[in-house]
Amino acid sequence: MKCENNLCVYQWKGECTIEKTTIDSLGMCAQCIYPNIDEDILKQAKSKTLDQYRKED
Repeated sequence: MKCENNLCVYQWKGECTIEKTTIDSLGMCAQCIYPNIDEDILKQAKSKTLDQYRKED
């Protein structure tokens, strides 16, 4: 199945690696699992991304 959720541990190259998934009424996968991301790394990534968008303005 196609999957655009890059943060889910089951997504690989735009595809879901689970053989059987359940989709809820909002179209979201019930099996989605997000990895634990260190808070400092997350802050750095957010800051870097915001800086890129601010430069484009």
